[in-house]
Amino acid sequence: LAPEHPLVMSLCSDEQKEAVDKYVKATSSRSDLDRTSSKEKTGVFTGGYAIHPISGERVPVWVGDYVLGSYGTGAVMAVPAHDARDFEFAAKFGLD
Repeated sequence: LAPEHPLVMSLCSDEQKEAVDKYVKATSSRSDLDRTSSKEKTGVFTGGYAIHPISGERVPVWVGDYVLGSYGTGAVMAVPAHDARDFEFAAKFGLD
């Protein structure tokens, strides 16, 4: 999710609320251009999960700086094999 997405805080577990709030505040000071042009991907796990529409598996919900609220829905279903940004994010955070 984009840090500015309206569902971010509602998807946080109690254990992750402080880390997510801190991340959202830090990211909000950066422009969309800065966030998308940065080589280093940053993010934080919300502690929440979505259900994969095909497999039915639980998918961890993360907030990432390269996802923009001003573009599309501000949410992406990251597929590391098909997008370089998704791959970099998944590799950095050890996601499948």
